[in-house]
Amino acid sequence: MSAIFRRAYSTKTLIPPNVAAATRLSGSAKDGQITQLVDFYKKLPKGTVQAVKPSGPFARYKARYIDGDNASVTPLLHLIFGVFVVGYTIDYHFHLKHHKNGVHH
Repeated sequence: MSAIFRRAYSTKTLIPPNVAAATRLSGSAKDGQITQLVDFYKKLPKGTVQAVKPSGPFARYKARYIDGDNASVTPLLHLIFGVFVVGYTIDYHFHLKHHKNGVHH
């Protein structure tokens, strides 16, 4: 039973076959499959992947202030400022605007 688990979870299944070794294999039944496999691996893109440009306001904000080498404390300052503005707006609406021209109660 342990041999089955070792074989099932080995890393050999994750490694792609050697494309160069396709010519060394013999057997007419497997030639078509090997040719398809070689064609598949030849069509795969080579090189590095192009960086995807962020779309949307939150993705651009994250790319500018949070991700990569640009990471800074600026989002924390924006959050503190935003909480202050929202808190003052609520306080003004429910309390301060009633005392603009009158006496406190």
